[in-house]
This record gives sequence, C-alpha cells and structure tokens, in this order.
Amino acid sequence: MNPLVVVGDVLTLQPCDYCIGQVVLRLKVTYVPRYANFLASSWVRLEGLELRPDGTPGRERVVMVRVQAIRDAPPVRPVPEVRGR
Repeated sequence: MNPLVVVGDVLTLQPCDYCIGQVVLRLKVTYVPRYANFLASSWVRLEGLELRPDGTPGRERVVMVRVQAIRDAPPVRPVPEVRGR
C-alpha cells in the first residue's frame, strides 16, 4: 500500500482543501508526521515549501490539509533516480 503523502511530494491544494486557504497552494512537502498516513484522519498537518508559479521555492508553510483532497488529487511524487551500471 502506498502512503498517502511522503517527503518530496508536490500537492496542489484548492482554497477549500486547507485551513484558511485563500488561493491555490502548491506545496512541496518537507515533513510528514508519523500519523499522516493513518487513513481514518480527516485532516493532516503537513510542513513544506510554498512553490511559486515558476516552480521556485517560496516561504515555509505549515498547513492543515483535508485528507480527502489528497486522495482525490494524488500528489506528484518524485521519480527515484536510476543509476547506471
């Protein structure tokens, strides 16, 4: 079973999907608490870097995110680097 969210994931969150949201937020996750992948939760506290429209990192954020929003729009997960033989 894949975890709901892992460090390095990029989430695109609509204003209704995170507490006190006013704009669409792109967040590159830098910290996931141990309980975050416990699917019975309705909300999860995540830490990450806000990504600007050009993809460069902005300020650090701590946000409460609706778990259902992550399920409905799965994060962009970084592809592991494959090393040559």
